[in-house]
Amino acid sequence: MLPAFAPHPKLNRILGAINTNDYARLQDDLELVSLKAGQLIHEAEKSVEHIYFPINCIISLVFTTQNGGSAELAIIGKEGFVGIPVLLGDHTTTYQAIAQSSGEAYRLKAEVMQWELAQCGELQDVTLRYTQALMTQMAQSVICNRYHTVDQQLCRFLLLSLDRLPDNEIHLTHELIGNMLGVRREAVTEAAGKLQAAGLIKYSRGLIKVIDRPGLEAGACECYRAVKAEYDRLFQLGNPLRSRSHTRPKVSSVHQQAEERWRQGPPDSAPAPWHDAQSVHELQVHQIELEMHNETLRQAFQEADSLRDRYADIYDFAPVSYFTLNQQGVIIDLNLAGAILLGIKGSQRSRHSFISSVAPEDAPLFKAFMAKVLEATQKTVCEIDLKATSHRPPATVRIEAIPNENADECRMVVIDVTAERQAQKALQRREQYQRAVLDNFPFMVWLKDAESHFVAVNAPFAANFACPSAEALTGKTDFDIAPREQAERFRAADQAALSSGEPSTIEEQLSIGGELRWFEIYRSPVLLADQAIGTVGFCRDITLRHMTQQALLESEQRYRSLIEQLPVSIGIIQDGLLQYINPKSTELIGYSAADCCGKTFLPLVIATDRQRALDAYEKLAVGAALACTCEIRLESKSGQIIHCQLHISTVTWEGHNAALTVFEDVTAAKAMEMELRRLARIDPLTSLSSREHFDSHLKLAHARLKRTVNQSCAMVFFSLDHLSAINTALGPLARDAALALFSALLCREIRDIDIAGRIDDEKIAVLLPDSDRTAANVFVQRLRNKTAETSINIADQCIPITISVGISAIYATDATAGEGFKRADQALKQARIMGQNQIAIAALPDTAQARQPKTNQRVPAHAKQRKDEPGQAQSAGR
Repeated sequence: MLPAFAPHPKLNRILGAINTNDYARLQDDLELVSLKAGQLIHEAEKSVEHIYFPINCIISLVFTTQNGGSAELAIIGKEGFVGIPVLLGDHTTTYQAIAQSSGEAYRLKAEVMQWELAQCGELQDVTLRYTQALMTQMAQSVICNRYHTVDQQLCRFLLLSLDRLPDNEIHLTHELIGNMLGVRREAVTEAAGKLQAAGLIKYSRGLIKVIDRPGLEAGACECYRAVKAEYDRLFQLGNPLRSRSHTRPKVSSVHQQAEERWRQGPPDSAPAPWHDAQSVHELQVHQIELEMHNETLRQAFQEADSLRDRYADIYDFAPVSYFTLNQQGVIIDLNLAGAILLGIKGSQRSRHSFISSVAPEDAPLFKAFMAKVLEATQKTVCEIDLKATSHRPPATVRIEAIPNENADECRMVVIDVTAERQAQKALQRREQYQRAVLDNFPFMVWLKDAESHFVAVNAPFAANFACPSAEALTGKTDFDIAPREQAERFRAADQAALSSGEPSTIEEQLSIGGELRWFEIYRSPVLLADQAIGTVGFCRDITLRHMTQQALLESEQRYRSLIEQLPVSIGIIQDGLLQYINPKSTELIGYSAADCCGKTFLPLVIATDRQRALDAYEKLAVGAALACTCEIRLESKSGQIIHCQLHISTVTWEGHNAALTVFEDVTAAKAMEMELRRLARIDPLTSLSSREHFDSHLKLAHARLKRTVNQSCAMVFFSLDHLSAINTALGPLARDAALALFSALLCREIRDIDIAGRIDDEKIAVLLPDSDRTAANVFVQRLRNKTAETSINIADQCIPITISVGISAIYATDATAGEGFKRADQALKQARIMGQNQIAIAALPDTAQARQPKTNQRVPAHAKQRKDEPGQAQSAGR
């Protein structure tokens, strides 16, 4: 959908850099289009049909590999155009052009662009210079991606995008930025988190707002500065202007020059008598003079043509609209501004009458105006409204018109005064609002000139001084409405404000209507062009406030004493500063009240919690809903981390809203909670994961398989042979010792990403991410060999340890994560049936066989067969 107000094509730097003649040829062929974020503009290996000149959007050139990876080659905004192959004589590209942000652009057909480039004019020169700048950007992108960190690459990307957008907001997700930079989304998230923690940006999902651009430029690498400098340098280059200056020749000098030319090469002629030769000489010199005059005339005609074109450009591209109408009101001629104003093409002007663009209610007025202009002998002015077009809303215009010499044409200058009229209406409404506001103020307001005469007062002022209306006081002074002594004080205060140029506020007891009351009086000088022209002031009754002030002071002292004696930590935060903490708070954090009060509270909060604390305070400051309690961590003066439960509420502190925070030290409770959670996740005997914890990781692994292509995961079940016999012969302690020994051996063999858990009294399971059944089998073989070499001495008996193993893979096609779990359990049962120290591999389910990849998967490092370990025979359950 196109915008209501079409942006001018010359907002693009390429179109804005060419001369008016070249631009005029392109104007009617430029088509305004709206681009959406993610829209594909040019496909790889496809013919380029249009050239795009961005106005307020960004277009990325992206190369995509065969395996789906992508990287951004360059970004293009209002400084350039998309369609370099057309400039270089080709029609296809190896990369894609994708709209990175929404906005508008003008597009031009490729064949039109090729014809313009063939003219070797300024368009070719500007586009070639831009191509050099674009090559610099591509080269720097390669260097940056090779040698600089993700943090620096992100800063460069944000700054380049910011240079091409109208504001400081970038609508991009971390995943899209990662695709553009050719890095993982997690790396972009981590880098963005660093920039936000440093106060350079602020981001939410899909929106990045740059807060500190100088800081962002300091964090960027030299690649951004090199690219920006190259763009600035190339666009500052201009075509040299060749001006010609000619002076009017004199007749004598022309004759002398003709004589000189005749002497340099007189024409060959037959000898003639003396008098005939003299005549021939004069004729030949006169012929040379005529040729010189003709040459001068040709130059003059050329200059006249150039000036005519220049004046035509001035007329056509003037910022105001020019029209020439015939007697019937048909448009004979108009300039570019006029065509834009009416929303018509200049080449189709004769098809339109001006009155068709006039608002219906103003059509009779315009007809009468036209008749008056054609009969007048001087300029005639009127003001009418124009109907809305596809590019603008209804407009108010001022028309100044005169007739031509024959009084059959009307030549008009049309000026758009819509903004001026809207401003006038807004001013009138504002004056009415101001008068309404003044009259509805619950206190007295006045405005005086430099001699203390009242210029304006509000209704409460007139009522307090028993005047019939506010207008009745205009031109009067304080001596007309107040006792002399009081009026003299008022006049002296006005003169003091005028001389000092500073506002003042005082509290004074005045006699109003025979009653003494306390008032707060504010006066301020009124300045115009740095010159004081009068005073403005207001006066409000503060008698009640004055009477209760002492009671408030006493109440404040009582409550302050109460707070300082409370056994809980209390702080008051106002405008981001810590205004008060009680003694219990200083005991908790180790700082004195003098060290904290009047300073920001953020240094007391550990770095990772500061943004959360700041967000909570900002919500409270604007009156947004906030939880009554929240958790935060503080850092004491000694460096100790203190876990606190915050209870937040809004109070009034010294007449302004503030946040009352009650700190409850829950450090010990937090430590106990963390220990309980740790114990809930592990088996106390084997220190492996509990069944519930293991099941949660199994579900996550299955969900990850469903989201990711070409990933694998294996499940292994272990059971110690003769464990029941050991329990029967030697007791539960011996059985527990054997389980603990095997668990310790297992923990040394698995990777950090593997999860081992105790399923029941005798079974132990291991989840192997990024491993298939073959890799799991290699891992089991190695573990089985080490287990077979291990024994345990209990009651002077050497007890060997062997294991039975069941292996299964987990597939994305499994309905639930428990299906892989069941297959591994069945394989373990099969291994037990085959005897001791056996391995059984579960068969592939039908759905997995159909999706089995043909190529061999990479074997993880933990599953590779070691050279010093011989392979073991195995049995596979089918």
